[in-house]
Amino acid sequence: LPAFVRRAIRRSVERMPPSSRKVTLEFLLKRFVHDAERPWVERHLAWFGTGLSDEIYPAAPPPMPEMPSAPAGRDPLAGAMLLDYRSYLRDNLLVKVDRATMLSSVEARAPFLDRDVTRFALSLPSDLRVRRLETKWILKKAAEKWLPKDVIYRRKRGLSVPIAGWINGGLRAEVDRLLSPSRLRKQGLLNAETVNRLLDEHRSGRANHAKSLWAIVMLQYWLDRWA
Repeated sequence: LPAFVRRAIRRSVERMPPSSRKVTLEFLLKRFVHDAERPWVERHLAWFGTGLSDEIYPAAPPPMPEMPSAPAGRDPLAGAMLLDYRSYLRDNLLVKVDRATMLSSVEARAPFLDRDVTRFALSLPSDLRVRRLETKWILKKAAEKWLPKDVIYRRKRGLSVPIAGWINGGLRAEVDRLLSPSRLRKQGLLNAETVNRLLDEHRSGRANHAKSLWAIVMLQYWLDRWA
């Protein structure tokens, strides 16, 4: 697309009113246009990232010493999935899911992490993974033997929690304590003025910065325990 068209699209999307509801179209579009002109690997990592910009964390090292690229002979989808497999899946999702489910004595990972199943899944061409915008295509086709289609093909239900509301409501005092300018300045890691601007914009309803603010809150708890 010509540059002027991209700029017009970006301006239109950025004018969309913010929402604190779960994974809205506004949220998805803003995340998409924000990183649309970056290389695909950086785009993919940013999609799952926290949104902590250099303005917030000026001393941050690069997310990876060398940005990976799609393995030779693989399309971008396969490369993105391999990147997930080596990072986001292993170091994020599986860790959290294991802790949450095993607390209730539920083994959520089996059988999908069986070695033979994993090897088979990694060997599949992309058109068996995604077809006509239907993700997990081959898995869903296989499940038709046992499950009704309205279960298999229903809209995905995320596991998100109401962080945006917590920051403004039940956790307001705790967030204020953790993100106080004096505390942040003493640590010397984050730009206190920028963090508090984000918090003000979030609470006034001008923007939804829940993802970035929550990452900073978790960093504060980590520092309290380990620093």
